[in-house]
Amino acid sequence: MTLKIMAFGLIALTFASVSPAGADSSAGQAFARLEALVGRWQGENEDGEESVKTYRMVANGTVLQEEYEVVGRDDRSMTTMYHLDGDRLLLTHYCIADNQPRMAADLSADDPSTLRFSFVDATNLASLADGHMHRVVIDFVDDDHMAQEWTFQQDGEDAFTETVRYERVD
Repeated sequence: MTLKIMAFGLIALTFASVSPAGADSSAGQAFARLEALVGRWQGENEDGEESVKTYRMVANGTVLQEEYEVVGRDDRSMTTMYHLDGDRLLLTHYCIADNQPRMAADLSADDPSTLRFSFVDATNLASLADGHMHRVVIDFVDDDHMAQEWTFQQDGEDAFTETVRYERVD
């Protein structure tokens, strides 16, 4: 970062291209796998409900933003942000349950085609007994297909799991 003091006391900051910490680590490799999702995906759950996910890189390429929409349901849109934190890969899910669970990827697994995220903490969650997303599993089938499994917990137990299979459309 470069700091310049300009006329009238204004400060200009110039940022160089950022390389995320740990880019060569297991977390960095997992983040690169997520980064390959950039684009638009269409999916369907077990009940035939259709959804769309759009992925884009933000914050100078350090965060993957996921926008989720259920087709025909404006009240079901959500956002998930994926980013590195040193040697950890984290996600924050901005949920319709009015809370924001944060999860960390389990990077010890031998299967690079699957990423498993587990609950770390949350904002707007008074108690762990309150309903919240608790686990996410992403299966990378190939470059144009994936499946996601989101598990919601309430009262300390799994309340439901939704699995959606996605295909890249753009």
